[in-house]
Amino acid sequence: MSDDAKSASVAYVLLTLTAVFWAGNTIAGRAAAAELPPLGFAFWRSFGAFLIVAPIGLPRMWRARADIIAHWKILTLFGTLGMTGFAAFTFVALQLTEAVNATLIQGTQPIVVLIATWAIFGRGVGGRQIAGIVVALAGLTAIVTRGDPRALAGMGLNVGDFVFWLGVLCHGMFTALLPLRPRSLDLVCFLTVAFLVGSLTSLPLHLAEIVLVEAMPLSWTALWAVAFVAVFPSVLAHWFWVDSIRRIGPAAAGYFLYLTPVFGTLMAVALLGEAFAWYHGVGIVLILSGLWLATAARRHHD
Repeated sequence: MSDDAKSASVAYVLLTLTAVFWAGNTIAGRAAAAELPPLGFAFWRSFGAFLIVAPIGLPRMWRARADIIAHWKILTLFGTLGMTGFAAFTFVALQLTEAVNATLIQGTQPIVVLIATWAIFGRGVGGRQIAGIVVALAGLTAIVTRGDPRALAGMGLNVGDFVFWLGVLCHGMFTALLPLRPRSLDLVCFLTVAFLVGSLTSLPLHLAEIVLVEAMPLSWTALWAVAFVAVFPSVLAHWFWVDSIRRIGPAAAGYFLYLTPVFGTLMAVALLGEAFAWYHGVGIVLILSGLWLATAARRHHD
């Protein structure tokens, strides 16, 4: 196996774990949504992640301070889009919309990444990639509509759906722009800066929420929810995500986002006692088939 093939294989494993962590984030967010204010949750997600990586990352930031200052604009954009924009829009939207709607909207992120990559870098999309997107999206639709496409007509759209899509757009742009991250900063340093920027840009939103709505409660629910989203969906998932994009590029990595509802379904069955129905199986098979088509197109191209 060539070095490129080994690197791609590592990326596929990391991306699969990322999908697992982000699926867990959805379940944790649903469990805590009624108790935690969304903007406070977004702030503590970024700040908790920053505290975790700070012991290793801060010394590296200090050594790379000249490069950080030189690239402060793009680094601020990364932190604002990937941390504050994505988390704030997502947690606010989950207060306003149904989880089924959110899952379907999240499934459009690979398309957002492809379009943004094409617009920024001029990279085209092959026929097998398009086929993979269509097949995987059909699988996602099968899961969220419970095997009845007519159910889409009954899924009323509301302002929460638009807000959630803004979060998807933010993370899609973050992903598409990752090839532009400063190569002089190692992964730990880059993520430390991103989490710090996310903390600083979400802090005013958190303070405004405290004054106008409510403060973050001091409870066990808040503690475990923040700890979970800081460690797994934030630190580990973004670590794996950024490193995988370095290995195979944003467009190919984006397809793995279709695995998130697959793992979310399996977690709901295992942890919440929900029944596994035929449409779950059909959806999972279609998603995996679409993922194979899309990544096979990349391997053939390489």
